[in-house]
Amino acid sequence: MDMDQPLYRGILKRAGFVLVAVGLVDIGWMIYCIVNGIAYSSSLNIFAVIAGILLIRGGLRTAGIVRWLATFFVAAFVCVAVFFPLLQPIGLTIAEIRFNTVGVVTGVLFAVAIIAALYWVARELGREPIQVAREAAGLKRGNTRVPGFCGIGVVVAGSVALVFFLGGESADRAKREAAEQVGPDFALHVTSLMISESGRHKSVSAVVAAWNDKEVRDISVHWEELRN
Repeated sequence: MDMDQPLYRGILKRAGFVLVAVGLVDIGWMIYCIVNGIAYSSSLNIFAVIAGILLIRGGLRTAGIVRWLATFFVAAFVCVAVFFPLLQPIGLTIAEIRFNTVGVVTGVLFAVAIIAALYWVARELGREPIQVAREAAGLKRGNTRVPGFCGIGVVVAGSVALVFFLGGESADRAKREAAEQVGPDFALHVTSLMISESGRHKSVSAVVAAWNDKEVRDISVHWEELRN
């Protein structure tokens, strides 16, 4: 164990420094998105920095948690990449690439880099010296199957629910409301739909992507309803 201790601590430190770097880069990307009005959906940032610091300090319990979460995110990302063509019309994707090539490419490369880093962290934290040290500390060996299946399951369930949700009556009305703003020369796809209900009162807000061979626009629509 004494010979393995420096080795496992070295692994924890390397993984910790990478995780801190991931968190700081993500924070920088968040600030860039806010300044430039770009949608931001990552949730790593400060949590990655804190987890990285704990790993650098030799946290074996943290290593198990980080490995679980990293595996979850990697599996979920791969699943999202597979399902994405089914969730967004190919015409919209092509239009986004055509009219915002730098933004789309930058976003994809950023996501791939983050996921690659998380995959490396998960692999490092699964190495034998870490597992031996965890057992010596009374902790169980990690199992990546559970977080992997959880990540895939969450994306599959969410994708199925999203298809049904964005194909309902409210989504159809959102498209009609957006069409009134942009005219008939645009293809339409609902990208965001929020519905709140209180008694007989129903409030609906949506964002509809509208595109043609000249531009891509995000159209915000909102309406109130009184149900019988």
